[in-house]
Amino acid sequence: MKTEKEFSDYFTSHCSHNAADEDYVVQISKTYWSDLTTHLQGYFEYDRRLAITQKAAHLLGQSLAIHPRQTVWANVIRDFVENNSWGHPMVMKKPKAKRTEEQKIFWQLFKYIWAFFQSMIIIKTAVYFFGLESTQHPDRVSGVWVWFFFSLSTTSLLFFAFRNYGDKDN
Repeated sequence: MKTEKEFSDYFTSHCSHNAADEDYVVQISKTYWSDLTTHLQGYFEYDRRLAITQKAAHLLGQSLAIHPRQTVWANVIRDFVENNSWGHPMVMKKPKAKRTEEQKIFWQLFKYIWAFFQSMIIIKTAVYFFGLESTQHPDRVSGVWVWFFFSLSTTSLLFFAFRNYGDKDN
């Protein structure tokens, strides 16, 4: 789960309620996270957020069976605040989202595509341009640029090979 919609659906699916309260639970699930955390100056890690979502949905479901609808969600929020985020520690930096398998494959492939594009298109174009320029005007500094871009091409290829040597799936 990464998007707010997915967390909202998770909240709705983990809240045990009767059919009459369905609209109310769906309405709460759209804003539950901002309701719970707007007063906080930090972030929760993915696992912590999942646990908080599950507990909030569970408490809401339990309270709907006992208390009137108007006070139920306010009680859950009050409980969350009074119990110091239900004991879940916060982090100051926003946690990075976990990459999906498709994203990992894309970025692994992107490294090779970028190396190909850089070495075969960008740098070769510069080498060809300055090579033609230096053959037409040998007295200018175009020859220096040819060697510069040739060495840049070689260096970038060696750097790419060194950086990806023994690259394992992360």
